[in-house]
Amino acid sequence: MIKILLDYKWCFIWAIIVIVLCTLPGNNFDTVPSYPGMDKLVHAGMFFVFCTLMYNGVIQQFSGKPTRWLPIFIVSFFGFLFAGLTELLQLYIFTYRSGDLWDLFADSVGIGMAGFAYLLNYVDRRH
Repeated sequence: MIKILLDYKWCFIWAIIVIVLCTLPGNNFDTVPSYPGMDKLVHAGMFFVFCTLMYNGVIQQFSGKPTRWLPIFIVSFFGFLFAGLTELLQLYIFTYRSGDLWDLFADSVGIGMAGFAYLLNYVDRRH
Protein backbone atom coordinates (compact mmCIF):
# COMPACT_ATOMS: atom_id res chain seq x y z
CA MET A 1 0.00 0.00 0.00
CA ILE A 2 2.83 2.39 0.86
CA LYS A 3 4.53 1.59 -2.46
CA ILE A 4 1.35 2.49 -4.34
CA LEU A 5 1.12 5.81 -2.51
CA LEU A 6 4.78 6.50 -3.27
CA ASP A 7 4.24 5.69 -6.95
CA TYR A 8 1.64 8.46 -7.10
CA LYS A 9 3.33 10.98 -4.77
CA TRP A 10 3.88 13.62 -7.49
CA CYS A 11 0.25 13.32 -8.53
CA PHE A 12 -0.87 13.96 -4.94
CA ILE A 13 1.46 16.93 -4.60
CA TRP A 14 0.18 18.40 -7.87
CA ALA A 15 -3.43 17.82 -6.77
CA ILE A 16 -2.77 19.90 -3.66
CA ILE A 17 -1.23 22.66 -5.79
CA VAL A 18 -4.27 22.61 -8.13
CA ILE A 19 -6.69 22.84 -5.22
CA VAL A 20 -4.76 25.76 -3.73
CA LEU A 21 -4.68 27.56 -7.09
CA CYS A 22 -8.38 26.94 -7.69
CA THR A 23 -9.31 28.33 -4.28
CA LEU A 24 -7.32 31.56 -4.48
CA PRO A 25 -9.39 34.68 -5.14
CA GLY A 26 -9.32 35.78 -8.77
CA ASN A 27 -7.96 39.22 -7.90
CA ASN A 28 -4.66 37.55 -6.88
CA PHE A 29 -3.97 37.06 -10.58
CA ASP A 30 -4.70 40.61 -11.77
CA THR A 31 -1.01 41.40 -12.26
CA VAL A 32 -0.48 38.37 -14.51
CA PRO A 33 -0.70 39.37 -18.18
CA SER A 34 -3.53 37.55 -19.88
CA TYR A 35 -5.50 37.28 -23.09
CA PRO A 36 -9.01 36.00 -23.77
CA GLY A 37 -9.11 32.27 -23.13
CA MET A 38 -5.96 32.12 -21.01
CA ASP A 39 -8.03 30.78 -18.10
CA LYS A 40 -9.09 27.79 -20.22
CA LEU A 41 -5.51 27.15 -21.32
CA VAL A 42 -4.40 27.14 -17.68
CA HIS A 43 -7.18 24.68 -16.77
CA ALA A 44 -6.22 22.34 -19.62
CA GLY A 45 -2.55 22.59 -18.64
CA MET A 46 -3.20 21.89 -14.95
CA PHE A 47 -5.18 18.75 -15.71
CA PHE A 48 -2.76 17.62 -18.41
CA VAL A 49 0.01 17.71 -15.79
CA PHE A 50 -2.23 16.06 -13.17
CA CYS A 51 -3.11 13.12 -15.43
CA THR A 52 0.41 12.83 -16.83
CA LEU A 53 1.70 12.46 -13.27
CA MET A 54 -0.99 9.86 -12.62
CA TYR A 55 0.12 7.95 -15.74
CA ASN A 56 3.68 8.17 -14.41
CA GLY A 57 2.42 6.43 -11.27
CA VAL A 58 0.78 3.74 -13.42
CA ILE A 59 4.05 3.18 -15.28
CA GLN A 60 5.96 2.87 -12.00
CA GLN A 61 3.32 0.57 -10.54
CA PHE A 62 3.47 -1.79 -13.53
CA SER A 63 7.29 -1.63 -13.74
CA GLY A 64 7.34 0.19 -17.07
CA LYS A 65 5.01 -2.31 -18.80
CA PRO A 66 1.56 -0.77 -18.49
CA THR A 67 -1.49 -2.29 -20.10
CA ARG A 68 -3.27 -0.56 -22.92
CA TRP A 69 -6.78 0.59 -22.01
CA LEU A 70 -7.36 0.02 -18.31
CA PRO A 71 -5.07 2.88 -17.19
CA ILE A 72 -6.79 5.21 -19.68
CA PHE A 73 -10.18 4.50 -18.13
CA ILE A 74 -8.96 4.69 -14.54
CA VAL A 75 -6.91 7.87 -14.96
CA SER A 76 -9.67 9.51 -17.01
CA PHE A 77 -12.25 8.62 -14.36
CA PHE A 78 -10.18 10.07 -11.52
CA GLY A 79 -9.24 13.06 -13.66
CA PHE A 80 -12.90 13.85 -14.40
CA LEU A 81 -13.80 13.26 -10.76
CA PHE A 82 -11.08 15.68 -9.60
CA ALA A 83 -12.07 18.23 -12.25
CA GLY A 84 -15.69 18.07 -11.13
CA LEU A 85 -14.63 18.39 -7.51
CA THR A 86 -12.60 21.53 -8.19
CA GLU A 87 -15.47 23.13 -10.08
CA LEU A 88 -17.97 22.22 -7.35
CA LEU A 89 -15.61 23.66 -4.73
CA GLN A 90 -15.43 26.88 -6.72
CA LEU A 91 -19.20 26.99 -7.18
CA TYR A 92 -20.42 26.16 -3.67
CA ILE A 93 -17.57 26.57 -1.15
CA PHE A 94 -15.31 29.31 -2.49
CA THR A 95 -18.03 31.60 -3.76
CA TYR A 96 -15.55 34.32 -4.72
CA ARG A 97 -14.62 31.93 -7.56
CA SER A 98 -17.02 30.70 -10.20
CA GLY A 99 -17.63 27.10 -11.14
CA ASP A 100 -17.95 26.97 -14.91
CA LEU A 101 -18.89 24.22 -17.37
CA TRP A 102 -16.41 25.66 -19.88
CA ASP A 103 -13.66 25.27 -17.26
CA LEU A 104 -14.76 21.66 -16.83
CA PHE A 105 -14.58 21.24 -20.61
CA ALA A 106 -11.05 22.71 -20.63
CA ASP A 107 -10.10 20.31 -17.81
CA SER A 108 -11.45 17.46 -19.95
CA VAL A 109 -9.31 18.58 -22.88
CA GLY A 110 -6.22 18.41 -20.65
CA ILE A 111 -7.25 14.94 -19.45
CA GLY A 112 -7.70 13.78 -23.04
CA MET A 113 -4.35 15.23 -24.09
CA ALA A 114 -2.62 13.30 -21.29
CA GLY A 115 -4.36 10.09 -22.37
CA PHE A 116 -3.27 10.63 -25.95
CA ALA A 117 0.33 11.26 -24.84
CA TYR A 118 0.21 8.06 -22.77
CA LEU A 119 -1.02 6.05 -25.76
CA LEU A 120 1.67 7.48 -28.02
CA ASN A 121 4.58 7.04 -25.64
CA TYR A 122 3.99 4.05 -23.39
CA VAL A 123 1.60 1.58 -24.95
CA ASP A 124 2.96 -1.13 -27.17
CA ARG A 125 1.24 -0.61 -30.53
CA ARG A 126 2.33 -3.90 -32.09
CA HIS A 127 -0.83 -5.77 -31.05
